[in-house]
Amino acid sequence: MTAMQRNPNMIPRLRTGLSMNTTPPPDCEEQIEMLLSLAGRQAVSNPTPAAFTQWFKFAVPKVMPALLEQIPPEPEELDRFLRSAALNLFADLPMPGHGLQALGQPKQGRNDPCACGSGQKYKHCCGAISMPPLFGNLNLLGYVLAAYPKSRLGEVSASKASIDAVADTAAQWLDGGDAARVSALLEPYFSGAAPLTVRVAPLFNLLMDTWLELGRSTKRERLIDTILQRGDRQLKSDALQRRTTMLADQGDYAGAWRTFKQASEFNPNDPALSFLEVTTLVSEGRVSEAQSRAQWWAAFLAKQRDPQLADLVARLRDIAKDPHAGMMGVATSANADLQQLHDLFLAAPPPAVRHRFDVVMEEGEHRAAHGVASEFVPDADLAKLEKRWQKVFPQAKPSLTEVQNDAVEVWDNAPEWLALLQKHPALWFSFDVLDDLVMAVDTVHWAGVEQRLLVPMAERAAEQLRLTLESRNGGPVECSWRVWSHRPSLRPIAHLAYICKGAGNWQRFMELAHWLVFELNPNDNHGLRDDLSCAYVRFERWTDVLALNDRYPDDMQPALALNAVLATFSLGDTTKAQKMITLAKKDHPMAVKMLLEAAPKPVKPDGGYGIIVGGKYEAWLYASNMREFWDRQQALDWAREALKPAKAKPKMPPPEQQSLL
Repeated sequence: MTAMQRNPNMIPRLRTGLSMNTTPPPDCEEQIEMLLSLAGRQAVSNPTPAAFTQWFKFAVPKVMPALLEQIPPEPEELDRFLRSAALNLFADLPMPGHGLQALGQPKQGRNDPCACGSGQKYKHCCGAISMPPLFGNLNLLGYVLAAYPKSRLGEVSASKASIDAVADTAAQWLDGGDAARVSALLEPYFSGAAPLTVRVAPLFNLLMDTWLELGRSTKRERLIDTILQRGDRQLKSDALQRRTTMLADQGDYAGAWRTFKQASEFNPNDPALSFLEVTTLVSEGRVSEAQSRAQWWAAFLAKQRDPQLADLVARLRDIAKDPHAGMMGVATSANADLQQLHDLFLAAPPPAVRHRFDVVMEEGEHRAAHGVASEFVPDADLAKLEKRWQKVFPQAKPSLTEVQNDAVEVWDNAPEWLALLQKHPALWFSFDVLDDLVMAVDTVHWAGVEQRLLVPMAERAAEQLRLTLESRNGGPVECSWRVWSHRPSLRPIAHLAYICKGAGNWQRFMELAHWLVFELNPNDNHGLRDDLSCAYVRFERWTDVLALNDRYPDDMQPALALNAVLATFSLGDTTKAQKMITLAKKDHPMAVKMLLEAAPKPVKPDGGYGIIVGGKYEAWLYASNMREFWDRQQALDWAREALKPAKAKPKMPPPEQQSLL
């Protein structure tokens, strides 16, 4: 399910700006980060008010001059401000020696020596200044924990640290790419044998996200089992909701719905169930049901008049109107970079011809003379832009014929390449850029993104290629995969074909696969011919099945040959069909045997890489997918009869015995 193995309702950042009545300089945020990072280290290394004050007075002018802009330059006033500010910050910092809780302001009498270490009475020093918190509601725990070595992070679970602050810290680290520290911080919260309550739900969701990023699937399953053994009812519901998304992502929708039902039984009033149910329906392709359920949930939750549910109700109403657009809205609201890319795509200029190429006439073994395109050469302006693009976009073209590189890291510097794309919309004419962006969007696993951005973007790549090839006005042109510059133009189209097949959009799949196999790349490096042949069978396009088999007469896999047998039989030529299935049995014995069994048993996938040609799993794939179409044409019984050995004629007795008879 491309919906949300990561939790979309992440705890919000506890961030605010500096509490000063001034316009901050452009680098104010960086200054704050630096000062607080150093303050966290100081709190860990020397946690006394006097030492902290001395450090603060020395550090602020160097690290954060913006803090001093409103202070009178007189040395006495400046010194008093810095001492008071230091004590305020020290009072708000969660201290390791205080259970990672803030100490708060020290209790001082007016005539007591000031805690800042100035030697003056409190009433004449920091007690004479009234100062609001400098950093508002900022989460300071993260700056203290950043100073902890990884080996000490396990101590946090036994402290009195705020769960919300720990969750916010973990979320920041995870977003910053430090999943290993997040794991070290959160895993101890779930160790031992003590009961677990819903208060650790934010940490559970973050740890599940962390282990997803680290690829620790076994740990994720075990954590859910732990919650189901030791958690309260609400936390068990959360764990089962997460398992629902995991099962749906694996395509096990029957299991997902069983788990969803269990989650509902543990916490039937959880509003999150609404979004989970609707998302799962969308990912399963049950779009009309998703619309109906979204409408019901929106009305039900709206009746509760809970302001905290307003955003969820709005999301559900959007999904009720248009499920894919609604889910796309959820994704873009959680990802500003994706939102900007979507906006730029909608504003992109229409496809146009910006490449030149030559055409060479060739003859193939099974084809008449045809035109073959040379390398695509972008015009001078587009070529310059492509070089700039390659400097800011971390390209990672997949090996061989894969259509995805799974390079999620391309989003790490998204602001840079998005800025270039915004400044130069002509980049949308580049096959290379479109190829990069289609693969980048494919790494965003949210329902709605595929339908509302990835597919339209791949369709643009297909239209760009069509216009480019037709610009020569010389009939169909082959665009071979073996030419390196053709690959960025072919890959999004093959990718789109796979998506259409997976979504059951058979008409568009057949259009794209036919274009690739019969015209653009007859070598069929992406192996679409088998799926195309099976799609033709699905719609009883028998002459197309036979034409495809004629194009690849010696194909090693069984689909083309067996589908050709079915097509020939369905067209009424049983004599020829019998000869063809006899030959198919010789070339693909395992596939024919399994196809004609009364009840073929499922076969485990082949180990290692790929599928063994002529093996049991290859045979199972064909039989499990195509038996229903053979049965629909009443061809299974015919084939069994056709392959029965002919009865031997009785031998005539020797001549000397014939007279006796």
